[in-house]
Parts: sequence; structure tokens; C-alpha cells
Amino acid sequence: MRIKKCKVCGFPYWLGKELIWSGNGTITSKNRPDFRTLIIEADYLSEIFRKIEEALGISIQHIVFEAQRNAAKEVIDGNIGKYRWVIRHIPGVRRLVITYFNRMASWTGQGYAKTVAYTSKGPGAAIIRNPFNKDLMSAVVVGALESLGETPYDYRWEKRGADDVIVVEPTGERPEISQRLTFTVPPPKPGSRHYDRCPGCGVPVQLKGMEWTEEQGLMMDTSHNVRMVVLEIYTTSVVLRELARELGDDVYPVIVDAQRQFSLAHIRKEFPSCAEPGGGLDRDAFYRDVLDSLALRGQGNPVSWNMEGGRLTVTVDNPFEEHILAGHLSALYELAEGGKPEVSWESPSPSTVTFTLQA
Repeated sequence: MRIKKCKVCGFPYWLGKELIWSGNGTITSKNRPDFRTLIIEADYLSEIFRKIEEALGISIQHIVFEAQRNAAKEVIDGNIGKYRWVIRHIPGVRRLVITYFNRMASWTGQGYAKTVAYTSKGPGAAIIRNPFNKDLMSAVVVGALESLGETPYDYRWEKRGADDVIVVEPTGERPEISQRLTFTVPPPKPGSRHYDRCPGCGVPVQLKGMEWTEEQGLMMDTSHNVRMVVLEIYTTSVVLRELARELGDDVYPVIVDAQRQFSLAHIRKEFPSCAEPGGGLDRDAFYRDVLDSLALRGQGNPVSWNMEGGRLTVTVDNPFEEHILAGHLSALYELAEGGKPEVSWESPSPSTVTFTLQA
């Protein structure tokens, strides 16, 4: 399976045509303009959820799986909704859609997928290599098939030779928790951010360092040798909301600190000039570059920031998740100023959050 790539920048052609980088810090889909997408480190959710589990001493995987299953189903529903009749009634179309699903896994860097068995009302199986997260990849597969088959599925993993194979079967029912893990999509604010675009495919030129290995399902940022992935934004929000419902608001500081620790390592790797605070670092450029990267990856639009008397204020329109951004900005402050900050935030208007950080 070969990915058709832009001849100028190498970005997957069909993925570039599907995604829209707006001037308001969001990435959306042409087929579902109200549904937001992220480009983010592939181990982001794995590490954040692992740190939360370590801090709380409990497993949250059942919540993570059901949230991702719901989000994956919603994505596919939006993509194939107007083709339902064709998929149901014209022979061969369903298999073409399954092939599209497999290719999308590689385009988005989620992993390599190859279907080895599928029937519309019975079990199916697929080889999965290099999943960005095995549990989340399971949920993506199950959610996609639930959308296509219009019935709930269950799954299990099998080892067949050297390959890991996911086997899925219709069950007719979902667990009760799945019904709670719904989400809403707030309307985004407009923005005036500008991106220089690739003349071949229209994708922002800042993404030219991305590289895809089709037969491994990998998407790499070659500028700092980090695996990346394209994901919807909603799993994180739904999981964190459900954690707070079950465990109380005391879970939120754990989440912020988990993201701070994750972001410290990744900002250092992406922006090596910050490795030694006070060692000739251009703080203004550092703050600007890190904040600009949020918008490029669909995480929100930093419309203003100000540092005065050791107090950093950042206003973000269309933030993808407040607690995650609070942790990320805490890491940014710590690297720039040399000390871990206290962080607070408020929402002066819908779809806008103002963060305040100080030592």
C-alpha cells in the first residue's frame, strides 16, 4: 500500500485535502467542519493517562476505551453518513470503505492495518502493526466498525505468527458507561492567523518536516525525531470530565502536572535553545514559537500573551482542553523562567480561556 504524497512537501495528498487549517487555531474536516482534529505526539495520551493512573493508583482504561470508541464512531458517522444507502445496498462498496479505513490509519500515523477477514454481520479480523496505543487503536477499530455495521462490537487480540491481530464480533449491546461519554462541539471563534501554504497541496509549510512510512503506519516529525499522530480532540475532554465525575475535582491538579511533565521533555526536544534557562535564551522568541505551534497543531489560537513582573498571561481562543493547556503552559513557563509556576485560568467569554502563571 502506497500513500500518494504531495510532490512538493511530501504530505499525504488525500489527508491534506481532507483537513482544513483555519486561522482560528483549529484543524477541521471538510466532511465534518464542526469536528476538530489534533496533530500531536503519538505517545501523548498514553503518557498522560499512565501518569494519572500512577498518581491515583487506579486503572482508567475502561473510561479511555469507551470515550475513544464513541469519538471514532462519531468521526466515521460524519464521513459516511450521506453514503449509507450505497454502503448497505451496493455489493463491494463496504469492502472499499474498509480499505479506506486501513489507509486512513497509515495517513494519520495511528498504525498499519490490513483486513484479513470481514463479513457485514459476523466476525472480522485485521493485522495491526505499530499502533500508537494498543487500547486506543482497539477503540478506533471498534468504533469505526460500529459506524459501518450500525451495531455494537466487541474485540479481542490474537497472536498469529509474528503478527498481532484484532478480532471483532457484533455483540448487540454496549456497556452503560458508554452512554455517558458523549460530547458537544462548541462553536469556534473566528481568527486571523496566517499560514504560508505548500503550493502543491495547500498544507502549512511548517509541516514539511513530517515523514510517513506506509508499511509501518508511522508518521514522524523528522525535525526532532518524534512520532506524531492525527487524532480527534474529544477523547481527552471526555475522559477528564468522567474522571472528575467519579473522583471529584481533586483529580484536575494531577492532570495538569502530568501534562507539565510530558511537555517539559517534548518542548526541550523541539526547542533545544530552552535547555539552559538564562543561558542566552531569547525568551520572547521562545514564547512566540511555542505558542504558535499550538495553533499549527489545532490545539487553540493564542491571541495574546504578556510577561510582566514574573507574571505570564496567555489568552487562547478555541482551546482544545483547558487542563492540558494549563500543564503545557506551565512547562513553557518553567523552561523560560527557570521555576515551576502556579497556574490559574478563567473564561471571560465562550470559547476563550485566559491563563495566568507566576512563580
